[in-house]
Amino acid sequence: MKIILATDFSKENQMLVPYALDLLRPTGGTIVLFHAYMDHFEVNDAKATAEESMRQSMAYLNGEIEKQGLTNIEIIPELMDGYPEQQLLHLTREIQPDLVLMGTRGRGRKGFLEGSMSKSLMSKSPVPLLSIHEEYQYKPNNEVLYVTNFDKTDANSIARVFDILKPYQLHLHVVNFIMDGEPSKAARQMKELEETLKYMNLNGELCFKLIYNSSPRDGMKAYCAENNISLAAFIPHRRHFWDIFFRDTVTKNDFFDLHIPLLTFHK
Repeated sequence: MKIILATDFSKENQMLVPYALDLLRPTGGTIVLFHAYMDHFEVNDAKATAEESMRQSMAYLNGEIEKQGLTNIEIIPELMDGYPEQQLLHLTREIQPDLVLMGTRGRGRKGFLEGSMSKSLMSKSPVPLLSIHEEYQYKPNNEVLYVTNFDKTDANSIARVFDILKPYQLHLHVVNFIMDGEPSKAARQMKELEETLKYMNLNGELCFKLIYNSSPRDGMKAYCAENNISLAAFIPHRRHFWDIFFRDTVTKNDFFDLHIPLLTFHK
């Protein structure tokens, strides 16, 4: 498995390391430690500063690997001069990793890993993207939320979640929020999805929930808190994802405001 770990060299960004090691622990693989700097906008020597920070980050990562007794993980540094989003996309298309792992800051926070950048990358990245809020305290990704609007691709999407997070023993919560409409129709659609998934031999557990709430935003927050949800997974469509897939239910900011890891990937 090959992972691009995008870093801004901040102490907060170190919370990405346990996730990378978890995903590589069973089979080993490669971590491409990525950072982009913009030398032409800096008075000081941004390249030299970035190179020193990269050495320190490599030392920290190697120390964590050694501490956990892992011997089958290779680290490759990748420093690039240019806009972080553009360079990360360029590298992703070039080396085709299995996953991009990055931190994200809250709305209104500017910088290399600001929230708007991860939102943009969700719809552009050609490979799965796992983004983790800088204030999130690490815990294994066992309790995972998948919000469904009964799209015809749901079964394949859920299978992909299990494949990407296969190092964990997943308990996947497949949830639909009902504001109005026909509860009986939603119940029938959920049952059909459950029957389809029953024959897909997924390595983990699933539960299916219909949640009646006048505010899906509040409903999702409450459900995540009550069920100790550690990650939310969804598929960003190429155009108007948030308007199409979660129309009248959950918005992009609702997911980000959960402050938990978010896994996105394409069909």
